[in-house]
Amino acid sequence: MREFAKEGPRAQGNPVVWAGREDGPALVVVDPAGTAKHDELPPTWDQLAAHFQVAWCRVPASKQSIEDVEDVFETLADRQSAANLVASGEACEAALALAREYSDIVTSVLLVDPPDGDESLPGSDIEVRVVARSHRGPDDRVEAPLPLGHPEVVAGLVTALATMK
Repeated sequence: MREFAKEGPRAQGNPVVWAGREDGPALVVVDPAGTAKHDELPPTWDQLAAHFQVAWCRVPASKQSIEDVEDVFETLADRQSAANLVASGEACEAALALAREYSDIVTSVLLVDPPDGDESLPGSDIEVRVVARSHRGPDDRVEAPLPLGHPEVVAGLVTALATMK
């Protein structure tokens, strides 16, 4: 599995930030940018945290990288919670691999600015959707991948989650 950067200011802090509900469905976020350094979700995620358990996995802060995400899935399996997996940019490939590995609890993979490539899980009931993409143009002030706290990302997640089977 791919290793993520572990240096710089975002490599500090807890590798996993839990927020939101203590039960029910979960959003597992694989964040290669290392947001949530101060143990808080971006404020734009408040509406999502009101309805989901959120495990924000800051892969740059993790010395074990993806192993911390695997620990989150094991915790959710113990709780018998279904999980929606959210990933951005370079973490999309790892998220698809995690979804295959934890297909018993992962119900969807929601991607933000995935690199060009296969964005599906053939032979699986797991739904895969791209929920946001950066766009080139005069109003595009953020380079790809869009940060997971970006309002367009949150809007895409809310729409996708509301329309899933």
